[in-house]
Amino acid sequence: MIQARLAKLSAAARQLVMAAAVLGNPVSAPRLWQVAELGVQAGVEALEEAVGSGMLREQRAGGGRPGSYSFAHGLMREVVYTELGHARRQVLHQRALALLASEGARASELAYQALAAGEAEEAYRYSIQAADEAMAIFAVEDAIGHYEQARALFQEHKRLQTVLPAPEVEHLYVYLERAYAFLNAWEKAQEAYEELLAYAQHEHLPRMVSMTLNRLAILAVQQSKDKPKVRALLEDAWQMAETSHDQRALAETEWTLAQITALVWEEPTYALSHGEHALEMARGIHHQELEARSLSLLGVIHMLKGDFQEAMHCLEAALALYALLGNEQTASQGFSVTGLLSVAPPTQGQHHIHQAASLHPVAYFLIGAPPTQYFSNRATETLCWGLLALAQVNVGQVHNSIRSGRMALALSQEIKNVWAQITSTLCLIYGLLEAGVYEEALVLTQQAMALAQTLPPTINRQLFLTALGSTYQALQQWEEAHRILEEAVAVAETLDHGPFSVPTLSRLCMNDALVGDWELAHRYALKAITLRKSHSATLIPLDFYSHYEMETLLRLGDARQAREEVHRLGERLGPYRRFRIPYLRSLAALAAWEGQREQAIGHLREAAGLAAEIGLPAERWQIQAALGRLYKEAGEQAQARTAFAEAARIIQELAEGIGDEALRTSFLAGLPLQGVLQHQAPQRPLYYFGLSGPDWFRNGLAAG
Repeated sequence: MIQARLAKLSAAARQLVMAAAVLGNPVSAPRLWQVAELGVQAGVEALEEAVGSGMLREQRAGGGRPGSYSFAHGLMREVVYTELGHARRQVLHQRALALLASEGARASELAYQALAAGEAEEAYRYSIQAADEAMAIFAVEDAIGHYEQARALFQEHKRLQTVLPAPEVEHLYVYLERAYAFLNAWEKAQEAYEELLAYAQHEHLPRMVSMTLNRLAILAVQQSKDKPKVRALLEDAWQMAETSHDQRALAETEWTLAQITALVWEEPTYALSHGEHALEMARGIHHQELEARSLSLLGVIHMLKGDFQEAMHCLEAALALYALLGNEQTASQGFSVTGLLSVAPPTQGQHHIHQAASLHPVAYFLIGAPPTQYFSNRATETLCWGLLALAQVNVGQVHNSIRSGRMALALSQEIKNVWAQITSTLCLIYGLLEAGVYEEALVLTQQAMALAQTLPPTINRQLFLTALGSTYQALQQWEEAHRILEEAVAVAETLDHGPFSVPTLSRLCMNDALVGDWELAHRYALKAITLRKSHSATLIPLDFYSHYEMETLLRLGDARQAREEVHRLGERLGPYRRFRIPYLRSLAALAAWEGQREQAIGHLREAAGLAAEIGLPAERWQIQAALGRLYKEAGEQAQARTAFAEAARIIQELAEGIGDEALRTSFLAGLPLQGVLQHQAPQRPLYYFGLSGPDWFRNGLAAG
């Protein structure tokens, strides 16, 4: 019946319908005329005839814009397309390809037309372009379809295997692996790299062999963390690069080993030498992108070691290089072993479970760069700003930290990288909490948590839960904070995040101490202390609340361990003023326990001065309240009133910064704050009730 309708059409109308079958639905009249090779007048008449016959139908666009035409039914197009015959079909597809290419059509359309036209090389390149465009908007499954089409063309057409430059072949397999890795299709990802390795070996391309072995090592880490296998792959990569005297491949291998050692095997001291060697080699070959990447990794390694100043130096140097790179495309330098950057972030609605979820939590900052060099550079630049914000919090540069965090967030939004937005928000939140900007911290955390629902459920979850719990603590919502922080600890235990759960455990200790559950506070204190001791880092990032552990130990009569832990912290302080505050507050607790009131007051006064210099309002009111309690128990009422008044003034300023009335009311209703605002100790002492020390210590040294 459809063939009969087609046979009744004039030659021009039939040619037009055939062109429509080749072009697909819907299509404009001028395109139909050009592919059918009809003039305007003949084309108009043929189009009217085709519409009148019921083969085609017009779709009006409205607004004065020209309409488009499509088959009345999909089956009609299938029949007409089949009736064309191979030769005629190929000619029409060639015309369509030329027309669409001249009009700048989408690569996916061009790939389809080139494939149907029998133009294998053009179909290959347009398929790669279409896949890259799909990955740029995180349409991973669409991208895989296009990459697989290019892969099939490459395997089927011997000519392609000889004419395609090696970097184009590498592009195909590297990005195909990245797409499969994102979907956790590990076997397919492995297969892609093994094919690339075989190609590189067959073509005698030692650099590509070495780089692919690096990538296989990273893939092995993502799947199983099999150390012997990973080491064997990296040794093979090193030997290949060394044999061919390839400094670039050697540097990339060192970078890969440094990254895996620091972030997955949690051996930052061992990783440091590899990172420094990678940096030295990158500078030796004048490779700015690798130099910047090595500096950013060294920043992470120094952060893990607790050397925050050196981390800042590395991150600032990396940012300077990324600023120089700017919009520069580095494809001419060849592919980097971007390692954990190789997993693209998902778009909304995708909920794949990422099997690499057991990686070190800091490694998640390195996951999420889209597979283009420009966006990889920008994503790593975002990472550097975020890590710099965290380092600045730890050295006590609160306002600089907020500025760096805002830079990270703005850049992540500019490149439309959801993953980077989430991690940038994490890095900004702690600076805001330190500065007393609680409402914004809560809003940003909630927004980021909503975005995180689009990501694999375990990625960054512990970090976000800790940030959210910390925010609720700052807002005096203790029950909600406890629930969330407990969940953070549970997540950390399933992912074996070890020492980096210390700040969460320490905050839980604080939470329970404030509500008077000393047994539970003691349990969390011991866990935090044990984990802290197991870690080789001098200091653990954001570990600012160890004084609550000391107070809990004293409360339960374990003064010996409290002294040991305070001594241990004192030995590791270095130049970091932010960590000196919990140290001084711990010393004050010990001095109070031992009946040395003046010494305790001296420690607290020094801590108050540091908190004021750094800009830590929460620390300031807590320390002033602790001073007020000491003065009050000693009968020094005037000094007690002065200290309580200063604490109350700071609390009121914090409250004024909360715009939401319900949130502000809830904040001011917090039990620790109420005791301060009333300018007297609470009726039920919050700290140390029942200790054997002096009365003025039993009734409370700390506040909040």
